[in-house]
Amino acid sequence: MLFELLIVICAGLVFGSFVTCASYRLPLEIDVIKKPSYCPNCQIKLGFKDLFPVLSWIFSGRKCRHCATKISVRYPLIELATAGVFTFLYLRYGITIQSIILAAASVMLMVMIVADLEHFIIPDCVHLTLLPLALFYRYIDGTFSPDILWGFLLMLGLGLFLHYGYSHLRGRSMLGYGDVKFFAIVGVWLDLSAIPMFLLFAGVLGVVLGLIWRMMGKGPVFPFGPALAISLFICLTYPEVVNLMYLINYYR
Repeated sequence: MLFELLIVICAGLVFGSFVTCASYRLPLEIDVIKKPSYCPNCQIKLGFKDLFPVLSWIFSGRKCRHCATKISVRYPLIELATAGVFTFLYLRYGITIQSIILAAASVMLMVMIVADLEHFIIPDCVHLTLLPLALFYRYIDGTFSPDILWGFLLMLGLGLFLHYGYSHLRGRSMLGYGDVKFFAIVGVWLDLSAIPMFLLFAGVLGVVLGLIWRMMGKGPVFPFGPALAISLFICLTYPEVVNLMYLINYYR
């Protein structure tokens, strides 16, 4: 088990490095796959010893070896956070097909969170990756049914209603188009019975994160994507919490 855990942590750090790259490049429409890693300041291609997750940041003195520009702490923090998510999934589910799919989904959710926080953008690549993962997960989980289409349409309609309805009433958007697309993807990931709790979690987290955003002096407009991503992750990994509402109604 210890050896497996170490492998999982290392995998999390490696994929965390991918998250740092993708969340920076995708909003700027820079190729993620073909273009090699480089310093954003001096544009010099990074070597093998520059690319070790966390360790390269520490041993380089938190600076680029070529131009001495300070390297943001975002890189090790994202790598460690992704490793933490991978570790959580391993401890909860072990190494299974479901946990591997959830790990892949969590990588895209991390990309979504960071990109939305830094650029107010949820890259289309996130939606295009999460959709087939959702279908595969529902198939493996034994919950693949026609209700998936109804969930997709319900959440897409709700997202569009919140986008256009709020814009009409307040003169500004409550949800961006990226959030609307993510709503539709959530309808594929989750059973219809789980959607109310997802909306509840998203609303509460949105308020909390919005208050923190304003306390940090970031302005009145804040990205809603992180709240949506975290809420989906909670609903997927704690289905017993999602069904709490129905247990309460059952015992009333």
